[in-house]
Amino acid sequence: MNSYNIKLILSYDGTNYNGYQSQENGNTIEDNLKKAISKITQKKIKLYCAGRTDTGVHAEAQVVNFITDKINMNEENWLLALNSILPFDIRILKVDFVEKDFNARKSALYREYWYQIINSITISALQNRYFTHYKNPLNIELLQEYCNILIGKHDFTSFSALSDTSKSKIRYIHSIKIDKQDNLVVIKFIGNAFLHKMIRTIIGTLLKLHRFEMPVKEMKNILNKKDRKKAGPTFSPRGLIFKKVYYEPL
Repeated sequence: MNSYNIKLILSYDGTNYNGYQSQENGNTIEDNLKKAISKITQKKIKLYCAGRTDTGVHAEAQVVNFITDKINMNEENWLLALNSILPFDIRILKVDFVEKDFNARKSALYREYWYQIINSITISALQNRYFTHYKNPLNIELLQEYCNILIGKHDFTSFSALSDTSKSKIRYIHSIKIDKQDNLVVIKFIGNAFLHKMIRTIIGTLLKLHRFEMPVKEMKNILNKKDRKKAGPTFSPRGLIFKKVYYEPL
């Protein structure tokens, strides 16, 4: 039987959803995607996702794929049809027919996430959904030094949620770069994969170390302890955006 392997690039505002992964309440990105696709195909489908996001986390270019035997629609038809069914805060940006062996998760080499902070006394009401507010002045050079400790292949147990079920807590961080323009601070992570709540826990740890002006070696101590209790709090999901998936070497 003929079939298509369809790759979707999508963006979503995660504010009103319980994360990406399907749940019984049906209020997730995956649940909405499955409903929309099944409405078109009249069949249940299985989705493969590049990276699951938590409640309140946004995505600019999430990647998913699925197999379907509905072959009488082209890419543009699929894009228009899906966007006509999906809620306004979930948008398909691109549809591609790809090779049968493409898998959004397994084929991915790196994922890129941005954590966005408004560093000022107050925050605009128009920024509240997509940025975390932090009012105390930030020393970008010190924050970058803390981040540099985490670059490379490490056991990130200290930054993993207790709910994480991964067999291995070893991950590879390719880069962490901090950009500042006026009152906007963006911390950009690129890694092969990330543990549950790992980035938000790294952010909480960075800001805790920064607040008490701890020496850079303290970040290394936290990493080496492999103990979640040694790291800082898990920070807000509002500033976290899943930016991009890389399927080619960097």
